[in-house]
Amino acid sequence: MGQRREKTVTDNRYYQAVWRWHFYAGVVVIPFLFLLAFSGLLMLLSKPLDSALNQSLLTVEAGNQPVPASALQETVEQQYPHSAIKLYLPPQDADQSARFSLQPHSHGGHGGHHAPSTLVYLNPYSGAILGDQDPANSVYARIKDFHGSLFIGALGDALIEIAAGLAVLMVVTGLYLAWPKDGLRSLLPDRALTQRAGWRRWHLSLGWLIAVPLLFFLISGLAWTNIWGGKIVQPWGSLPGTGFVPAESPTAAQPAQNHATMNEQGLHRVPWAVEQTPMPESGAVEKKMNLDDVVEQAKGHGFDTFRVHFPQEDGCVWTVSATTIAGDITRPGKERILHLDPENGEVLQDIRFADYPAMGKAMAASIPLHQGDLGLWNWWLNLLLVCLIMALIVTGALLWWKRQTRRAPPRAEAGPARAVGLIMLVVALAFPLSAAALLGIILLDAVLTARK
Repeated sequence: MGQRREKTVTDNRYYQAVWRWHFYAGVVVIPFLFLLAFSGLLMLLSKPLDSALNQSLLTVEAGNQPVPASALQETVEQQYPHSAIKLYLPPQDADQSARFSLQPHSHGGHGGHHAPSTLVYLNPYSGAILGDQDPANSVYARIKDFHGSLFIGALGDALIEIAAGLAVLMVVTGLYLAWPKDGLRSLLPDRALTQRAGWRRWHLSLGWLIAVPLLFFLISGLAWTNIWGGKIVQPWGSLPGTGFVPAESPTAAQPAQNHATMNEQGLHRVPWAVEQTPMPESGAVEKKMNLDDVVEQAKGHGFDTFRVHFPQEDGCVWTVSATTIAGDITRPGKERILHLDPENGEVLQDIRFADYPAMGKAMAASIPLHQGDLGLWNWWLNLLLVCLIMALIVTGALLWWKRQTRRAPPRAEAGPARAVGLIMLVVALAFPLSAAALLGIILLDAVLTARK
């Protein structure tokens, strides 16, 4: 009997310690997580909205014989003489327009990915220009910018990385606190929301329901952050360099660039696993391949839906790509990037999904799922999940508000506090910025406790 009572007391001490960590993580995380969930909801809604607003640019009346791609290119070059063509997007359907992405001449080749872009829409049957727009100013692109940086650039990215890392801790501690000690019935929500206990049951039920999807959103989103994603995870999750770095050509005028230069301003067009992989180079003195040749090459190599990246500098190559991140396809296993020599069309690199390392494959599969791009079912599922995440946040905030005292939970005894703190710190060290923030919280907590 005494041993059972002692075990209960010990369990309560650990529970109290975990509860304190859950509270602290929640204080930091809740504002950012709500903004991420809400902006994610707006991103899902803005995709069909953008399509509806741009119907006159996106669709045409299907005709019999399309104009050659090179003729469309000539029209664009005549109408936009101060810009260089970065890429060409052939129509995917008979009633879809053709598109060219342009950038100022000073940002040529595969570079200039931070320069403003202009997307020009053409009727593929008449060759007439339907209009143009800056893709970075679309409703979806603006919301996505906020979702990734809060409109404050690298600082916003860092704040989101800190919050996302602490959110992982919050989920882990929350699962411990909500562990069904009295059976699965304790996970069912209470219909009565008049008392704090009813809100707690709803918070507990929602937490268990969406813990795994929330962790998926957090980890897959963290892979795009500057520190944890760009400096720690992406280098060892990218393609191995040896098999995809061709020998340098003695006549190539430019040093090798990486695939990230194929992205556009604020818009990812290249798979996560390939961004840091060097581009191939060509020693061609004369570019004999034109756009029509490249389109035929792409079809001959088995591409159905694709985009063509233009070379404009010596040493650059033609590139044909079909990726989920760019929205060309929805099946990650079909991702492919083909680099062609501009002189003779020789295949310099043929990168496929099977070539990605395990982490790269996981990211290629998770990105379209994260963005709701795998079909209507994925769109509706993500819509439901972000609403449930916001509901979880609201119930958590209400639980704090309805407490008799809105201070932090009482400090645990030294033994359990140190043990749980050590566990949480080990988890946090997986996310350097979050670990730094967590250390700051520990020091602040120690100072406040000492003053009391």
